[in-house]
Amino acid sequence: MSVIKKGILISTFGLLALLLYMLWSYNPCNYSHKKPNPDNKYQLLIANEGSHFKDSVVRVLTQHYSSKPVNIKIIPLSALSQIEPKEYHAIVLLYSWYTWKPPPEVEEFVHRHHNCLENIVSLSTSFYGNLKMEELDGITGASKMSDANGYAQKLIEKMNPLLKY
Repeated sequence: MSVIKKGILISTFGLLALLLYMLWSYNPCNYSHKKPNPDNKYQLLIANEGSHFKDSVVRVLTQHYSSKPVNIKIIPLSALSQIEPKEYHAIVLLYSWYTWKPPPEVEEFVHRHHNCLENIVSLSTSFYGNLKMEELDGITGASKMSDANGYAQKLIEKMNPLLKY
């Protein structure tokens, strides 16, 4: 076999291995696949749009609550339509505003469950950091990586009463 054919064969296998890794184990938004602990008292849902900034906030939240009796479920915003807010003690929505509107999934979720929003907290990001849905208790800001820990701490302050801490 010629050197060129060997190079093409090795490159093809390398790309295939990388693709398989991405399909099986790559989890860029830190979506939760672990089984909930039935002994935990509280249920926390985090719906994340996914970005480096929002993933950093989620990491701080999950680290904070991992030592407490809280089951944490992390989902993409696209799965919000399958969520019943009454099944969770606290729900965190992390999303960005585009063209002065929240994502349609968030808007639909809030309007569909407008009578039971008391356990929902949001972090909405926008260019100027000042846009939020009036119906939701939440925090607004710009997506600055240096501020991720501070926003996570503010969310924790809002969620602690919901999770009885």
